[in-house]
Amino acid sequence: MMLAAAAVWFGGWVDWFIRRINEVVMILPLLPILIMVGLFYSRSIWVILGVVIALGIFGSGILSYRSMFLQVKESGYIEAARAYGAGNARIIFRYMVPRILPVLVPSFVIQVPSYVFMEATLSVLGLGDPLLPTWGKLLSDAQTNGALINGHFYWVLEPAFLLMLAGLGFVMLGFALDRIFNPRLRGL
Repeated sequence: MMLAAAAVWFGGWVDWFIRRINEVVMILPLLPILIMVGLFYSRSIWVILGVVIALGIFGSGILSYRSMFLQVKESGYIEAARAYGAGNARIIFRYMVPRILPVLVPSFVIQVPSYVFMEATLSVLGLGDPLLPTWGKLLSDAQTNGALINGHFYWVLEPAFLLMLAGLGFVMLGFALDRIFNPRLRGL
């Protein structure tokens, strides 16, 4: 979000540079990169999380944030702040960022299930952290121990149900926060 705000505010080569990095990162597929990190480097959840964050900084969110910041930059109060001599950092952090935070909070919450499912996918593939008990590790253990062949369906059904329940819970929380924070949805 801060990169998008800086790109919009300063424009020129800063905007060009951030957009080019964004385009390269958007082309890279995240799951195969995480599989390669798990195979060749480390299976630690912290290393995997660091790679997800490093690639997520320049992810597709920059484009949507950039479009929101372009609208905010043309507002009258930004021109007024510029007229009374506010610095670049003050305009970005005090006037631009708070305008789009109500839109971003629900979108952050809605993205949580995708990362939970990604961790479960890596664990099912055998590339998760072997020390952490996760739902994906339970599914992987059920697969390696032949739980379905032996009729132990609860080994698979319980973690799968809990994964779906957690995903649904975060999505519903995101929608509720969207109705709270977004003034256009309050009257519906």
